Amino acid sequence: MSPFYKTLLIILFYSTAHQSFCVGTKPILNLHIPLKDSVIQQKTVVIDRKIYTAINILAFNDTSGNNKFYIKDASDKIVYTYAYGGVLDFKLTDFNGDGYKDIVVELRGVDSGQQDLIIYDPKSKKFKLAGNCSNAEKIAKTRYYYSYEDCCMGRDWSSNLFYISDSKIINTGYIKYSDGYGLSFYKINGKKKTFLKKWRVRINGDTPVTTGPHIDFDLKHYWTKHWNSFK
Repeated sequence: MSPFYKTLLIILFYSTAHQSFCVGTKPILNLHIPLKDSVIQQKTVVIDRKIYTAINILAFNDTSGNNKFYIKDASDKIVYTYAYGGVLDFKLTDFNGDGYKDIVVELRGVDSGQQDLIIYDPKSKKFKLAGNCSNAEKIAKTRYYYSYEDCCMGRDWSSNLFYISDSKIINTGYIKYSDGYGLSFYKINGKKKTFLKKWRVRINGDTPVTTGPHIDFDLKHYWTKHWNSFK
């Protein structure tokens, strides 16, 4: 037998043996896929002639399900970390109108959305957590803003009147509405909350609760007209 045919027979033998072995063997699949943190949002901005990158990370290794949000400088050093987690989204905006970009982080929370404000302080050249600024609107020709948080489709909501000083939100007024209890108004001075008045009314027209007469209440109109009473 020639060397060619010997070689051919050897190849056919090993090929047949390999096929027989494979037919009787089930493949073993490794289904364990390690989960890693992944960036879900990243934005770079120049603030005060320096480059900063804000990063929102989905943290798979965090059993609480919270995301990680932090800010890095151009050297990749972390200069700010949001300590509370739960960041869904964020946007860069000059919130207080001082010419420097700030950051509003969108959080897991109430129906209407909940946001915290992170301010860039040009004096210290640092980012600072100012406080809750949920759905905030500025009152024209004043330094004041008002927030709005709704947890039950208009049946239970609250609003803070505030201004910003030294990179901190300072609350001066508070309105609380709840079906069955009506509208309550408070003045705030630091940690002290002083009750001012109560309106036994209904704002949500579909509610079965008959606390009082139904009224149309425009939050923006009220704060624009009465902000000065909460100073």
